[in-house]
Amino acid sequence: MSAKSILEELLHRLRSEDDYLGIMDARDNLLQILRDPVGDRYWVELPVDEARASSGRYLRLEELQELILRLPPVLERGCIPGLEYRPW
Repeated sequence: MSAKSILEELLHRLRSEDDYLGIMDARDNLLQILRDPVGDRYWVELPVDEARASSGRYLRLEELQELILRLPPVLERGCIPGLEYRPW
């Protein structure tokens, strides 16, 4: 699915705290996007199952749209500045 399709068809479907969007790269790395029910922001994270943790941060809608448009082919911590590590 293209970045434009994700923005136009999927992002607006994130309405409740139980909704999330997963974007997977060719190496099966996952980017998860969850809407914060309290504010107008989104939690974006790269989970690491082996470590039972994730690296993530909150983004405003405009920042998230920009991130999706410029996602690299391989999702790594460095592709999203300012991530914080959180154990589960």
